[in-house]
Order: sequence, then structure tokens, then C-alpha cells
Amino acid sequence: MRLLSCEEMKQVEQYTSKFGLSYQRMMENAGAACTRNIRSIIERESSMKKSVVVVCGKGNNGGDGFVIARKLSENGYNVCIVLATGYPSSEEAVYMYKMAVDLSISTVWYDADKQKAVSTIRNAEVIIDAVFGFSFYGAVKTDLFELFSAMNNATGIKFSVDIPSGVYCNSGYCDPNCFIADYTIAISSLKPAHIIHPACDCCGDIIVASIGIPEESFKFVNNSMFTLSKTEVGHLLPARKAVSHKGDFGHLLSICGSRRMPGAAYLAAKAALRSGVGLVTAAFPKSIYSIMANKLNEALLWPLDENENGSLSKNAIPELLENLDKYSAIVIGCGLTQDEGIKEIVEAVIKNSKVPVIIDADAINVISDNLEILKEASCPLILTPHPKEMSRLIKMPTDIIQSDRIKWAKETADAENVCLVLKGSNTVVAHFENPRVYINASGNSGLSKGGSGDVLAGIIGAFCAQGMNTERAATSAVYIHGHCADLASDRLSQMGMLPTDVIDELARVFGDFER
Repeated sequence: MRLLSCEEMKQVEQYTSKFGLSYQRMMENAGAACTRNIRSIIERESSMKKSVVVVCGKGNNGGDGFVIARKLSENGYNVCIVLATGYPSSEEAVYMYKMAVDLSISTVWYDADKQKAVSTIRNAEVIIDAVFGFSFYGAVKTDLFELFSAMNNATGIKFSVDIPSGVYCNSGYCDPNCFIADYTIAISSLKPAHIIHPACDCCGDIIVASIGIPEESFKFVNNSMFTLSKTEVGHLLPARKAVSHKGDFGHLLSICGSRRMPGAAYLAAKAALRSGVGLVTAAFPKSIYSIMANKLNEALLWPLDENENGSLSKNAIPELLENLDKYSAIVIGCGLTQDEGIKEIVEAVIKNSKVPVIIDADAINVISDNLEILKEASCPLILTPHPKEMSRLIKMPTDIIQSDRIKWAKETADAENVCLVLKGSNTVVAHFENPRVYINASGNSGLSKGGSGDVLAGIIGAFCAQGMNTERAATSAVYIHGHCADLASDRLSQMGMLPTDVIDELARVFGDFER
């Protein structure tokens, strides 16, 4: 699914103007498309909502608002325009404002009569925000605080044109005084703010409105981001033939767990088993054999030498390497600990595997001081750090990473020749061979619990074992993991759900894809 930054959207509009669709025509089309969606929603909710205020800025977002005001007035709505920042400045916005004035639509100038503007907003049944749009940067000025407060506290249905005013287009940042919409009508394409938290929380329900921009215009833009819908993910999953056997769906080796964290091994293996792989072999320290045997009925069990702490011993390396060629993908790291010998095990697997390796949790931590080991791999690698693990990996403070997750994920993927899954709210997937970065829109805070990452690693491993390339496996798994969490939270609440509940939803989700 297309996802455009502010700069990319401007480029699309520039190319479109060269194809003969003028800026004025695009503005007219945008206002018309927004009006259709607004009318559909408010007339569905209540046919009596006829009092509308359109709050317009001086730029092109305000121009779209003037078109909306005109078209709603032509359809019998009682419309008032509030000029939030003075007289319109762009040529197209001036033209649209004059057309609205020609229809005798009433106008209130906020800077001249704040009391009337606020009163008009409070009494309106529909509030339409067309103040800033996708070009907003900086901060909402103090003289607009009262206006935005009135808009947010009004009881009417609230719409934003393209992006709620006060929200940054290219990130998840929201000014504390930004507008909070019930519905946002995205013009032509989704923008990062529509899916990245907390910005997306200000958008309400999001509708993408086409305004007649030809597909050729989008092809000229170096689109740097994308997201996936449920339908798109369904098309990425490996096909399952009617005549088949377990060998057709791959064999995953999951090297996980320790005496202190046996659950990590269980969660990774169980999630993989629920994700279509033909066989899973769970390799773990021998002291947790009874736990694994009791919980994993469908997996093959491979107890290995351990140290006195109940973590895998480096004495297990020869046995591991002797059998690596039996598998079609490997997950390593969940619950391994960082005991002595774990680093040697992880490095040995990375250097000797010929199949995709998913490096998670403690496997990331133990190689963070020797990233050169990644260059010695002759297999595809997927790294799945959460922000603190990413901080250890690239020696950057967590808050710096979190301030621009897309940048750091992409730079790290490119530098290390890997597929990198930066977990967290809006998990980011970057692949060194693809200039575009995936931003995930599924999931919720119920995943903020120990074990959630183990489940994700197992799903990714299962997809790789079935033959999906690393980028497809990672992006699909991230979406499905989050989608299952959304279903689990609907059933159990975000507070009460557990990683095992996410696994329980997998079968139902895959069933939806197969219908």
C-alpha cells in the first residue's frame, strides 16, 4: 500500500501539473472528493446535521476547505467559514475563497472576532479542519490555542482534510494543541502520520480519497515507505497445494531457551507450528526437556549440552554444525541468556548456515560487540531488535533511535546487509536490497509483554522455512503478529492478553486468508 511523505506528495503534484491537471483542478477535485465522503458519513449518522463550520488556513489545505464549504452550501448545508490565519495566500486558495464568497457563505475572521469564531464552532454540528495540512512544522502558535481548543471540545462530528492540523506528516509527532479528528480524509495517498503513533491516534477513521492524479505521477517519485493491508498480506503468503506433504512446507530449527527462560523456546516453536511450517525442531538445554516435551507435542525435540547455569554450552557447537544442512531456516536467540559460550554458538551458526537465520533477543545482544560476524555469513539474515537491543547493536541512545526509527532501521540494514525488524509501536522493517521501508500499522500495547518477540521470531522463521524471501517473511509476519494481537485484545483486553493468546489467534487469521 502506497505511503508518501510530504516531500514525495509535493513531487507527485508537480508531475501531475505537467500532465495537464492544474493545481487549481487538483484542489477542486480534492474538495469535491472530501465533500462526497463527508456527506456520506454525516448523512449516515444523522440527516439533521446541517450546521457546518469549515476552519481554513491560508495555504492550499485551506483552499481545499473553501471548495468543501462551497459544495456543502450548494447541497443545502448551513455553512460558515472561519479564517484561522488570515486571508488566503496561494493563488489557488484565493480563487476558491472568492468562489465561496460569491455564494454568500458567511465568513468569520478569527483574529478579528475570536469570540464569534469560537461560538460558531461550539454550535456547529459538523467541524471541518482545513488549517495546516501536510506542510505543518514547528508548533501551533499560542494565538491559535483557543481556536483549536474550541474545535476539539465541540460536540459536532469532526473531520480533517488530509492530516489533522498540528500533526507532522512524516512522523508520529503531534503538537500538544493539535486538532483531534473523528475522521481524516487522506488526499490521494496515505501519509506516515496516518499510521504512526501517536499521530494516527489524532486521525480517527481514515479514508483515502482519489482526486484524479494519474498513476504515472506516482511512478516518478522515489517512494521510500510502504505499509500492508490484510488483503495484500494474504497475497504474499506461500500457496498450499492440495497434494502435498510436510516436507513441502519446510523444516525450521529453533535454537532457543534456557533453564531460566524455557517459555521463550516454547513460544517461538509453538508460533512457528501455528504458521504453516511442515516441521519444527526445537533445540534447547537438556535440563528443560521435560518442560518442552510436556508442552510441545508437535515439534521434534533436540536437547543439547548445557552449562552449570542451564544455558546452552559451546560443547553443543559440533553437534549443531553437523546437522545444520537438514533445515530450511533457523531461529536463534529467544531466551538463550548471555552466558559464556552463547556468543560462540551464535557466531558458529551465522558463519556456517546456508539457510535464512532469524537472529533475536540474546543472539543480538551477544554479537553486538562484533557486528563484523554478519559480514561472514553466506546466508540471508534477519535481525529483530527491540529499541534497547537496537541501542546495544548500533551504540546509539534509545531515545535517539526512537526519534527517527525509519532512518536508523534503514541505515543499519544497509550497513550490515541484513533485513532488520525494529520492533515496537509501528514496527519498521528495512531490507538492504530494497530502498523502501515497511511501516506496520497493526498491533497494540498488549504486545508490550515478555514473550511477544519470541512469538514474532517463530512466525518469521516459519515463513522463511516455507520459502518466502526474508523481506516478505518479515513484513508479513510483523503484520500478522500485530493483527492477531488486535484480535486477542478485542477478546481479552490489551491489559489481560498474553503472548499465548496471540498464538491462539493465528489459526483463525490464516483461516481467513484461505477462504
